[in-house]
Amino acid sequence: MEPNTTTCKNCEQTHEVDFEFCPYCGQKTDVDLTFGVLFYNTISNYFSFDARFFKSFIPLMFKPGILAKRFIEGKRLLYLHPAQMYLFISVVFFFLFSIVTRESISKLDNLFEEGFKSEKISDTLQTKL
Repeated sequence: MEPNTTTCKNCEQTHEVDFEFCPYCGQKTDVDLTFGVLFYNTISNYFSFDARFFKSFIPLMFKPGILAKRFIEGKRLLYLHPAQMYLFISVVFFFLFSIVTRESISKLDNLFEEGFKSEKISDTLQTKL
């Protein structure tokens, strides 16, 4: 009697249906795409940076359709989840944006302060004349 086999969506190798993970590539055989799994994977990816970010980011910049196509085909182990990548890039963007705007705001505050000081001086001179 032959065991039931299935094909891994990631590496396309056949293995037994009873396996929880693919013995060839390590991808989980029954992928749960729930909010809890997404949150857990996102947090774990922030604290364990690996090559999947670059394997996902570089094609996203030059051939964005390929990532979507491979994700839909089930080849998910090599790439970051699209929602995780979006969250990661958003965090980096807002962090850098806050640094840039903080410098601009402090320069603007200094200009306003200098303007108000010169205005006070001209007001006091006009009242004395």
